[in-house]
Amino acid sequence: MSLEILTKDRIILESEVESWEQAIQKASQPLLEQNIIKNEYIDSMIKSVEDLGPYIVIAPEIAIAHARPDNNVNEVGLSLLKLNKHINFSENGHYASLIFVLSAIDNSSHLKVLQSLAQLLGDQKNVKQLMESKDKDEIINIIKEND
Repeated sequence: MSLEILTKDRIILESEVESWEQAIQKASQPLLEQNIIKNEYIDSMIKSVEDLGPYIVIAPEIAIAHARPDNNVNEVGLSLLKLNKHINFSENGHYASLIFVLSAIDNSSHLKVLQSLAQLLGDQKNVKQLMESKDKDEIINIIKEND
């Protein structure tokens, strides 16, 4: 299992959101609607950032929201919220316009997805293309080319 789990129906394109909490909530919606995660998982992701700071912002413009695997996750899932105007996750300038949500059912089943995602996002050309993409098909194509 790798990035093919990021399907068109799990990608949301928005101009902007009002807060990083709203970004996580909105990015989680496809997984919630598909019964991959429960509302409590979204609460856990937000609480983790409140408690630990903006650790989910892994690079400029990229956040991977996640929480510990628990019974609020039904399967490994990945969704993406792409914003035209980035959101700040802290006062110290941890900005992101690509907000991924990763759900895990245990400590290892999601690692292939995470590895593929890291490989994709490790290339600045891919990040630039994702940030400039205008529609879901474009995003899917960028991902398929690199998966």
